[in-house]
Amino acid sequence: MKIHNYYHYAAMTSLHASIVALIPPFFLLCIGVTLKQHHSVLLLTLPFMVYSFIAYQIYLVNKHRMEVLDETVDETIEESVVGSSMAVQFLPAPSLRMLLFNKNGQLSVEIKDVYQYKFRWFIPYFIDQFFPKTYTFSKSDGGELFTFILKGKNILIMNHVDGQCVGRVQRKPFKRYVVETDHSTKEVFLQSSSLFTDIKLCNSQGEILARLRRGFLPRIWDRHIKDENTPILTFSDEVTDLDKVMLLSILTKIYRYRNH
Repeated sequence: MKIHNYYHYAAMTSLHASIVALIPPFFLLCIGVTLKQHHSVLLLTLPFMVYSFIAYQIYLVNKHRMEVLDETVDETIEESVVGSSMAVQFLPAPSLRMLLFNKNGQLSVEIKDVYQYKFRWFIPYFIDQFFPKTYTFSKSDGGELFTFILKGKNILIMNHVDGQCVGRVQRKPFKRYVVETDHSTKEVFLQSSSLFTDIKLCNSQGEILARLRRGFLPRIWDRHIKDENTPILTFSDEVTDLDKVMLLSILTKIYRYRNH
């Protein structure tokens, strides 16, 4: 997938939502005409009409981004699946579908909830939280590399090839996480703004390991990203590939209901 395909998917999803939202008002108006209760019915249709209008505006915005986007991408091979700087997007879905794009506009990684049941669109969060929380970490070609299993305050990171646990993340009080692998145990501290527009994951010395920012789009992304509020995830040069996966599991827990 390219970033162009993402904008197309997001646009069409919003268009379909806008059309579907007009179905209840149609039937309500028919009932209102039959029962001659025009004013009451108009009030009932108002939320659907407002939602349909907003969804259609989102469709127009993504359609425009798709049209002005430079669709050409440089077909380069990254040394690492997760690069030092990635653009983060969220596909509309019943549960989490987080996409990580590289600087060339190519999809590198998708983190997706295994249980993508359609009825989860309509379930409130306090009920949805009882579903198992299992997420696959896949390459752009669909090949699964890792599985994140959320159990309470813990995250298990499983190697998809042999099913072995390669790491564990434990959430502690005061936004502190303990990250354990076969080779080391580290502490990671979460620093974030109130609306999660700027998230920092730091080590015990206060050094930034990873940072996710919205509203700050470096010029290097201008060619492929047309939304200035796109979150950009950057990793420190000292962070290993396995550590990137561990840090991404923490971000998965934070954003697990994004676009749900």
